Parts: sequence; structure tokens; C-alpha cells
Amino acid sequence: MSFLPNKLLLNFLACGLILSSPLSIIAATTTTTTPPSKTKQTEHDWKKFTSTESGFSIDFPGKPEHIEQSIEIPKTDLTITYETYLSEPSENIVYVVSVWNYPSQIDMSKPEVNLQDGFGGMLSALPGSEVLNMKMTEVDKYKALEFLVKNEDIFFQGKLILVHNTLYQVFTVYKTTEDMTDNYIHFVDSFKLVSPEKRNTSAPSKNGTDQKDQKKKMNV
Repeated sequence: MSFLPNKLLLNFLACGLILSSPLSIIAATTTTTTPPSKTKQTEHDWKKFTSTESGFSIDFPGKPEHIEQSIEIPKTDLTITYETYLSEPSENIVYVVSVWNYPSQIDMSKPEVNLQDGFGGMLSALPGSEVLNMKMTEVDKYKALEFLVKNEDIFFQGKLILVHNTLYQVFTVYKTTEDMTDNYIHFVDSFKLVSPEKRNTSAPSKNGTDQKDQKKKMNV
């Protein structure tokens, strides 16, 4: 049986990304601890998966399950749509790519702040977690945040990548008994953006004013 029954924990994790937490909370929980030695590494038969509509390609260990959902942003009339692709090759490992499409009204013009707020929301959805590593990086010249979080005997490891108004979550969830060194690197390094310019939702309005000037100052 899966250690994530019905994928509820993954959905709970994803929902946390619409929240924001003070960066001091992140700083207070961040350590430089490395994961303990694992006992085994699972071998995968990697297959390239491409979603032109969602704008990415990646290697999954088997055909991923596809979930499409939407969620309302609290205290607004705005809705975020998101698609999640996940593959569970064993009872101890899940590979996930989740694509969040934010409305153009949300200000995503400060990628590092947006990513850190998103990560803070993720931590809010996982109370009691320990941040083992967090750093800013880039994927195809777009800002990204790489993280490693431990919650009891489960690790969450991956990247948040912001491409205009689209947030990509590329991460793995695995038990402490798994050696994920090579598999994690293969998974995240295989992620490629497809036509990223199409993720730019900003466009001139009917009165000629750029939508960037009309965006609401909101945290996500």
C-alpha cells in the first residue's frame, strides 16, 4: 500500500502554495543538515513525457497520472487552475510535476519574493517540518527555488520554478529508507520548458494600458 493513500497529502501540500508565511519563519526552520544514509536505491525505467499545453517535458518512471483542479484565492474573486502529473513507481516514492496558472491580476513581477512566499505556504501545509536545505537557483534562465524538507520519516525534495505567471512544482516525495541521490538528479535535470513565452499572460488592455500596471499587489 502507498505511504500516501489517495494522494491527499500531495493535494494538501499543493494547496499550501496559495498561502504566504513570513520569511522569518523559513529562516528559523532552515538548517544545513543532510539526509541520513539510505539503505537502497530503486532502479527506474525512465520514459520521456511531454505536455505541450502545460509547457514542459520530463522523464517519469512510467506514464503519470493526470489530475486537473482549480482553487479559489481567499478574499478575492480570483481562481487558480492547476494540473498535477504524478508517478508512483514503488510504495516508497512519488514523482510529481504540478503546474499552477495564476491569473494575470496577481503580481508575479518579483520572482524571488513570489517563490519564497510559495515555499512559506508549503511549510504552512506541513506543520512540524524541518527545512534541511533551501536555495535560489535558475532553470532555463528563470528563477527557481530548490528545497529539501523532512516531515517525520518522509522527505520532500524538488524545485519551484516561476515562468511569468506559471509556477512549476517539480519534486519527489520519498521515505527515509530510499537512496534518491541519482534518481532525484535524473528527474529534476530532465525537466525542460516548452515554449515558455506562452506562459506570459500580460497583454495590453482595451484602453492601451499594460496589465502589469493594473495587477493587484498580492502574495501567493
